[in-house]
Amino acid sequence: MNKKVEVSYNPQLGYLKTIFTHNFDFLTGVLGYTDRGDGVEVEAGTYRNKTAKVIIRPVSAAAYRFQMYPYGKEPAAANEVFSMEQTVPYQVEETEEYLSVRTLRMEIRIKKLPWEVSTYLDGRLLTKEQIRDSNVDNMCKYLPIGFDCDEEGKVIRVRESMYMYSDEAFYGFGEKFTEFNKRGQKIHCWQKDALSTNTEDSYKNHPYFMSSRGYSVLVNSYTRMTFDMGCGSNVTYGMEVDDSSLDYILFANRDYKDLLADYVNMTGSIPMIPKWAFGLWMSKCVYKDQEEVVQVVKRAKEEEIAIDVINLDAWQASEDSGAWVWDRKRFPDPEGMITFLLENRIHLCLWIYPYIGEESEYFRLAGENGWLVKDGNGNPLTFYATAAADRKVGCFDFTNPGFREWYVPRVKEVIGMGIGAVKTDFSEAVPENAVYYDGSNGLQGHNKLTYLYAKTIYEAMKEVKEPLGERPMLWGRSGYAGSHTIPAAWAGDSSTHLNNHACILQGGLSIALSGVAYWGFDMGGFYNTDHEGYECVPEEEEYIRSTQFGFFSPLSRCHGKTPREPWNFAPETRNIFSYYNQLRHRLAPYLYSAAWQASLESVPMMRPLLLEFQEDRNVRNIGHEYMLGDSLLVAPVFDQDEFSVYLPEGTWADFFTGRLIEGGRWISLQPALDQIPVYIRPNTIVPMLASDVCRGLEEPYKDLTVCMNLKDRLSCTFYDDGYKGHFTAELRNGCLRITTGMPVKEIILYGAEAVEEASCNGLPVTCIKKDEYTHLLHL
Repeated sequence: MNKKVEVSYNPQLGYLKTIFTHNFDFLTGVLGYTDRGDGVEVEAGTYRNKTAKVIIRPVSAAAYRFQMYPYGKEPAAANEVFSMEQTVPYQVEETEEYLSVRTLRMEIRIKKLPWEVSTYLDGRLLTKEQIRDSNVDNMCKYLPIGFDCDEEGKVIRVRESMYMYSDEAFYGFGEKFTEFNKRGQKIHCWQKDALSTNTEDSYKNHPYFMSSRGYSVLVNSYTRMTFDMGCGSNVTYGMEVDDSSLDYILFANRDYKDLLADYVNMTGSIPMIPKWAFGLWMSKCVYKDQEEVVQVVKRAKEEEIAIDVINLDAWQASEDSGAWVWDRKRFPDPEGMITFLLENRIHLCLWIYPYIGEESEYFRLAGENGWLVKDGNGNPLTFYATAAADRKVGCFDFTNPGFREWYVPRVKEVIGMGIGAVKTDFSEAVPENAVYYDGSNGLQGHNKLTYLYAKTIYEAMKEVKEPLGERPMLWGRSGYAGSHTIPAAWAGDSSTHLNNHACILQGGLSIALSGVAYWGFDMGGFYNTDHEGYECVPEEEEYIRSTQFGFFSPLSRCHGKTPREPWNFAPETRNIFSYYNQLRHRLAPYLYSAAWQASLESVPMMRPLLLEFQEDRNVRNIGHEYMLGDSLLVAPVFDQDEFSVYLPEGTWADFFTGRLIEGGRWISLQPALDQIPVYIRPNTIVPMLASDVCRGLEEPYKDLTVCMNLKDRLSCTFYDDGYKGHFTAELRNGCLRITTGMPVKEIILYGAEAVEEASCNGLPVTCIKKDEYTHLLHL
């Protein structure tokens, strides 16, 4: 059909124009294809009469790998994050207009002319490429799938352009501190020492995102990339990679939880972390010597503040930081200190650095052996680790197996002293002109280094811990796709200010939707600068609101440039901190069960509301409240003048009072300084330790108190090490029936209906009505 029509505004030229003048190219149509048995290889023509090779390989019934090689040239060395070699049965069909690759659930349909790939799930269109984003002058203003070349014709950038639906929302990209829904944002996947937690800069950029339409995309490369999620055009989103080939995996599943689990299960499971990790971590930048550490422990005991972990930043001499060598001047007896801590049921976390100072003997050793990242001339690359640094460092090259042979035994020797966890700091500052041992250039190796740094240490810890029946644990600032297999993560250098806490939460929710299950931040904020530029302690309200939020996060660690121990604040603040710390320890069974659920079901502990209430369109942009596990909805207080909480449908129970509130609406609150709004989801339970327990036990949990918000019936699962317990309850016409194998001693029932008769496991139980909403059952 002739589509040409007469117009008076613009002449009809018969070829596509663009607004771009650089050396670009893009795919225009299918020239031919081959069924390789593990996928379909398509030869595509381009705008400039060249060719490209596209390989589409189904990797599951609802996921496929898409690879594009400009000019048909595959790189000598792949820069993939995951090999994704697995394939599933598929069929290839060809019509006059389309080439189709089908699996049991999915169809990848390639239009022959013009080139356009569309993805269908169960017969329904999920997404498609964008090929017609033009302006009024008929000029393409967003280039279709293709690539850019330099002046010599070398491919330097590849891109994919996707149709953006009018109501489509996007989530994830790692720990991004910007608005929760990333639509309209430009996202850079390039690890940075962000120096704060309130900008687009991030320590943990992940090239993975989810769409509200029921699919997700992992760009399978370490190379620097940019995601334009409707910033340049509100009808197109694009992915650009500064490399010579394009490689991504598209996962399809209309259930968000299952979609995230598909990604996690295909890229590596979520390990469990130690039980003690869910207690209180205490830290400061820095505890300067062994005596200060001892005094913190003694003061905590005097104040009856249960501490489970102490983090030690400056345990090495500054010039040797990164070499795994104790500074015996300031820590003359680390073995004795570790024993002292363990006797007080406190585990030690050690800070580590991937750099080494120029003045260190280990710099010379590493340089002579080729163990440092190099510059373009083959010399050790030196740079400033921070913007304010006055001495240069080199970076250990974690792509070099010879370096790892020297490094790993050093890690294992220190861990073998009884170290509980390692805090991997920095690694994001290596310049772009770097050259790595494995052949990666500065763009290809930058993000890779941050991942390998953590992976090397975690695997070394694993070799030490597993024979002892213990679990390794990392506390990582930087991370990449796959970091969910190297737990855990913290949010980097945050301000103490209240509005900054909201940004931190958005980072936590974004990284949760990138597969990371265990996450925390610096409770109290890491830094606080006054109007003259001096560091100062947080205000009392800042400290209280931050620690309340922190105690209802997956992991809870106080840390800052000034003291963050509660006894450094006013008595009221100290009392509030102590209350929530005790509550945190009482919640240990619930938190630990949620951690086991994360490991077994690939669902994060901290969950955006949309992960639990997908059908409720009101929650699509909510990034200031969240679910912690299955049962608790948490709404931290920041700096809101008018504080509102959205409760999804159902009858919710105030966690602290038992008061019942009907959901499906926003409620207005005025939380006092000692209050954080927390609600129990309808028909769920919260298992806790008894009220007289001041800290979580490392032994199996017993004599549990179960808080239960029961409308009619519930069925829940409780996990402990080597244990899976069920809890069911039904309330009908005043008759309460409970069945459980859990070690329950007491049940606090929240519900408006009167209970006239109660039983547990077939035996009668006395149910005492305490107030309007609360009943008490002793088993």
